[in-house]
Amino acid sequence: MKKFVPILLLMSFLFTLFSSAGHAAEVVPKLYLNGALLDSKVAPQIVDNKYTLVPIRLVSESIGYKVGWSSATQTVTVHNGSDSIVLTINQDVAFVNNEQVKLDTPALLQKGTTLIPLRFVGESLGMQVNWDQTTKSVQLFKEAEPTPTPTPSTDPVVTQPDGVVTDISYDNENAIIIHYEGSAVYNQPFKLESPKRIVMDIPNVSYSDTLLAQLGSGQINLEAGEHPYLSGIRYSLFSSSPATVRIVLDLKADADVDVINSALGEIRINVIDPLPVQATPTPTPTPSATPTPTAGPTLPANGVYSIVIDAGHGGSDPGAKGINGRWEKEFNLSLSLKVKALLDKESKIKAYLSRPDDNYVKLEDRVKFAENLKANLFLSIHANSNPSSAATGTETYYTRASSKAFADAVHKQFAKATGLKDRGVKQQSLHVTRETTMPAILLEAGFLSNADDYKKLFDESVQNKIAAGIVAGIKDYLKLS
Repeated sequence: MKKFVPILLLMSFLFTLFSSAGHAAEVVPKLYLNGALLDSKVAPQIVDNKYTLVPIRLVSESIGYKVGWSSATQTVTVHNGSDSIVLTINQDVAFVNNEQVKLDTPALLQKGTTLIPLRFVGESLGMQVNWDQTTKSVQLFKEAEPTPTPTPSTDPVVTQPDGVVTDISYDNENAIIIHYEGSAVYNQPFKLESPKRIVMDIPNVSYSDTLLAQLGSGQINLEAGEHPYLSGIRYSLFSSSPATVRIVLDLKADADVDVINSALGEIRINVIDPLPVQATPTPTPTPSATPTPTAGPTLPANGVYSIVIDAGHGGSDPGAKGINGRWEKEFNLSLSLKVKALLDKESKIKAYLSRPDDNYVKLEDRVKFAENLKANLFLSIHANSNPSSAATGTETYYTRASSKAFADAVHKQFAKATGLKDRGVKQQSLHVTRETTMPAILLEAGFLSNADDYKKLFDESVQNKIAAGIVAGIKDYLKLS
C-alpha cells in the first residue's frame, strides 16, 4: 500500500488549523472526495480539538474498497483484494496488511457508523488531503489507478468470488450465523455418517482477509457447549478455484437444519429436531366440511390455566442494545408486565413472571420456575437485533412439535398487533423452549437495530396493543375467546 510523504505535511498543517481555532470543537467540517460532497448520516467529528474522524465506510466504498463489520468483536475490515485494514472500536491500533499501525486516537462507533482518524485514512488509502479554510471542508483526492496494458496469458481465468464472508459465529443457543458482503447462495446441506455430520457449502464465496489470516491453510473450530445435538462447528475454505466456503456441523445424534438467508448479509443455520422419514404417500382424504379444531391443553382440575411469562435477559445481561441506546431487557420487562396485567383480568388464567424486575435469572432457573409451578404454558418475550439496520419484523419460535399449535395461535395475533413485517413461525432449539415440558414459545417482537422497529417497540401505546395481541393469541389457543 502506497505511502505519501506529502500527506504528513498536509495533515500536520490541517490539524494545526483545527487545534488553533478558538472554537474548533464547534466546527463540523464537510467532506469532499475529488470535488464531490460525501454525505453521511454521521458527520465528521473533531476530537480533543485536533483530531478529525471521518466515516470509514463512506470514504472507502467511494474509492472501490469493501467494508466488513463484526458486531461480535466490534471490528471493521477494509479490503480491495490486495490490501487490507483491520480496526477495532475504542482501540488506538490498526493492522494494515497484518502490520500494526498506531492511531492518533481510537476508532469510534456512532449511530452504527465507524469513525476513524483522517490522518490514517490518508496514509492507509493513499489519498491526498487538503483543508479549505474558506468552506471549512476537508478535500480528499484519490488518483485513478492506471490501467495496465494486458498481456496475453495461457493461465486459466480466475473467477472473482461473488461474495465475501466477514464473520461466522455461534449464538450459544442453536444458530450458526454467517455474515457476508455481496452475494451468497448456499447449496442444500447434506448429511454424512461415521461420524455423523451435516455439511453446507457456499460456492463462489471467499473469506475476508481477516478470516483468511486466521484460517491459514487449516480450519477454525467453534465450541458448541452443551447442545443436545451439536458436538462442534468448524469451517474452512473448501476450494479456492472456484472459491467455496464449507461449514461442518459435527453431531452427537441425528438432527436436521433449517437455513435462512435473509438477503441482508446474514445466513442463519438453525439446528432442529430430526425430521420424520417420509412414508409412502397415501391418498388425500376428502376434506370435511367442518375443520377439526386443534386441541389445546386439558383444563386443570381447578379450572384455571397457569402460564409463565418470561421477560428475556435482565440485570447484568442487558440483551441487545437498541439503535438509540436503550436495552432489550427494558423492553422485555415492560411488555411482560403489560401482558401479565391483562391476564390477571382473566378468571380462567393465572399468570406468573419468571423475572418481575431488573434482575439476572439463569436460563435453567427460568425452566425450573415453570416446572416447579407445573405451569400449563410458557411464553418468553424478547426483541431482536441484526448487523443490518434494514432487518425488520416479528418472529415466533418453538422447539417441540407439541408447542407448534401454541406458537401458531399466538403469532397470528401477536404479529398483527405489532404492525411490523411478519417473519413467521420457526422451529429452533432454544434452551427455554427445549428444556420445558409444557407448550413453550419465544417471541421476537421486532428489531432494536432498526429505527422504525425501535421507535414502535418503545412506544407505550404500541406495547399495549402488542400485549393485547399476545393475550388474544393465548386465549385463542386455550379456546377461551
